[in-house]
Amino acid sequence: MSLVMTERIERTVARMFPGERELGCDARALAWHAALLGAFAALCAGALPAWAFVLFGLCAYIRNFNAIHEAVHARADRHNPLRRLRQWAMIVHGPVQLGRDELASDHRRHHAHPGDPQRDPHVAVHSDHWTGALLQALFQPELAAIQHVRRERAVRPGMRRALAYNAALSAALLALGGANVVWWILVTRAGSTACWFIFDFLLHSPRLWGRADALPLPRPIQWLWSALFGRDNLHATRYHTLHHRFATVRDRDLPALARFLAAQPQ
Repeated sequence: MSLVMTERIERTVARMFPGERELGCDARALAWHAALLGAFAALCAGALPAWAFVLFGLCAYIRNFNAIHEAVHARADRHNPLRRLRQWAMIVHGPVQLGRDELASDHRRHHAHPGDPQRDPHVAVHSDHWTGALLQALFQPELAAIQHVRRERAVRPGMRRALAYNAALSAALLALGGANVVWWILVTRAGSTACWFIFDFLLHSPRLWGRADALPLPRPIQWLWSALFGRDNLHATRYHTLHHRFATVRDRDLPALARFLAAQPQ
């Protein structure tokens, strides 16, 4: 495809698919974090059984993850009242993890240099075997924070504020939940591991990376995935390479984008 044709297609895509709005993403991320905290409070009060908290918690975690991810690529709203509250959308896994701004910065670097061992900060992308990737995904919050500080060669004010937030919320969860905090750790660590293992290792593996078509999944799995984790997350998974090519297009619009591109002359 010629350079002129590529530029024309990119202009057309930008016009047809205006992208996600920042305010909507922030609202969803905050809402799902609040829902997870509310479910944990219900668990601690004896109003919610542990199995129900784990099931709901994983759904809330992944929907929060997806909203935060889409916010990185969203159109900026000039008057977004939720921008100051963005850090509060971050679900805490423990005292050491990136803040919202640092996470966004790392993700933009990942999009600019996917798979580059020197410049891509997403750790599991660089694994040669699934066992190493799984271990890296398990400790991704801590590994990403350490790597970020090493790259910056300093703990900058934003990161210091994030670490203070992490410590305060971790202490509050422990004080509220006592022994029940183990369920919080299970949900957040399982959700984080699944997200980073799938998006950073599996979808960037040679067998799946670069696909022009959607990742084939049986229809019942698609229905279940959408019901639990949202259709946005399903499309972000099935069209991951396309998302990297057109990052500002909303996840929900990726199937339509794929159909549009397939209809273009080669």
